[in-house]
Amino acid sequence: MRRLLLILKNDILRHLKAPVAILLYLIIPIAMTGLIGMIFTPSSKDNTLPPIQVVLVDKDKGLASRLFLGAFDADQMKKMFQVTVADEAEGRRRMEKGKASAMVVIPARFTLDVLEIKPVVLEVVKNPAEQFLPDVVEEFMNTMAVMLSGAIQAFEPEARGIRLMLDGPIDAFPWESLGPEFGKAQKKVVAAEKYLNPLLIRLQEEKTKAAGAKAFMTRSDIFSAVLPGMAVMFLLFIVQTVMRDMISEREDGKLRRMLTTPLRPGELIGARIAGGWLMGFAILLVMAVFGTLVFKAYWGSPGYFLLLAAVTAFWTASFFALMNAFLKNRNQAGAISAPVILAFSVFGGSMLSTEAMPKAFQAIGLATPNRWFIDGAALVREGRFPAAALLVLAASGLVLIFLAVPLLRRRSTV
Repeated sequence: MRRLLLILKNDILRHLKAPVAILLYLIIPIAMTGLIGMIFTPSSKDNTLPPIQVVLVDKDKGLASRLFLGAFDADQMKKMFQVTVADEAEGRRRMEKGKASAMVVIPARFTLDVLEIKPVVLEVVKNPAEQFLPDVVEEFMNTMAVMLSGAIQAFEPEARGIRLMLDGPIDAFPWESLGPEFGKAQKKVVAAEKYLNPLLIRLQEEKTKAAGAKAFMTRSDIFSAVLPGMAVMFLLFIVQTVMRDMISEREDGKLRRMLTTPLRPGELIGARIAGGWLMGFAILLVMAVFGTLVFKAYWGSPGYFLLLAAVTAFWTASFFALMNAFLKNRNQAGAISAPVILAFSVFGGSMLSTEAMPKAFQAIGLATPNRWFIDGAALVREGRFPAAALLVLAASGLVLIFLAVPLLRRRSTV
């Protein structure tokens, strides 16, 4: 045991004296996490769209055209539309300069034709340089036209009476006949209210919130979700770099020279695996501390997270110990390790959320340490114990190490 600890100490000191590769693998995930967090963090400012610019050309200047102006002047409509009254030439100039999305032209005699129950055409000129906002204006005008048409047809006699009032002299109008006419109009209003209130089909807005859920994602939430995936991906890169010493020593003949000393193969193999394990565990701790201090990431229970990090680092060291038992040289290790790590990261959720993957990819991801670490970290953040992740990683890690040690012993004596 004493010799094993001495080898482990020397290995750690040697890696700390030349930490360029390890530091690089630390900086990359931290930088990627910061970039992703800044891109996808929702802004705390008001994200509502500005009002749609509309030019209204009123060639009628009558009662009906003022109704349209009044509709645009309602509080809710002011949030959606900003109306400028101008002539047609000015309206087209504003659209050419990009200062208006659409122009609404109310024709001359609009009020008189409506009161005479004649077909009337409202013109909506859409800005061809814009795609969606002019369509909003067109649909709003269609809705207003339908509503006004229905009201005029329902109150046709009253509309014709108003038309007569506009044409004849005021002293010639039979004011005494207005009483019965108002009574008829009242009955129509009461009947309309009976059918329209309450509406047969109504829209209800419901806002739900799960227990403990936040109303929106903060930057801290984004970092907390992204950083575990980045951390486990680059944990794999770092541990495989450390564990590659086993191949380097065998290839350079250093392993054979070391075995001429009182060292036993088991002690040397144990030191290498323990070194990869401790280095991986330390790397996860550094990332967690840095993420907490810089990104305000939340990891949940420190005890649960430390246990998850230790088991994940153990699995990683065991896996690369077994891989190195099959690889012949450093070039082969470099060519195979990187694609394996990238495959683990793609299917395991380090690069893309597993929820967005096809079901076949999600099933493959269950065979990766990335998936179990990311899912386990999510449970820890929720205050839950990651039992499944710990069980799978610990059990499979033990299987890997029991397979790796006999193969490495055989390699060390060849």
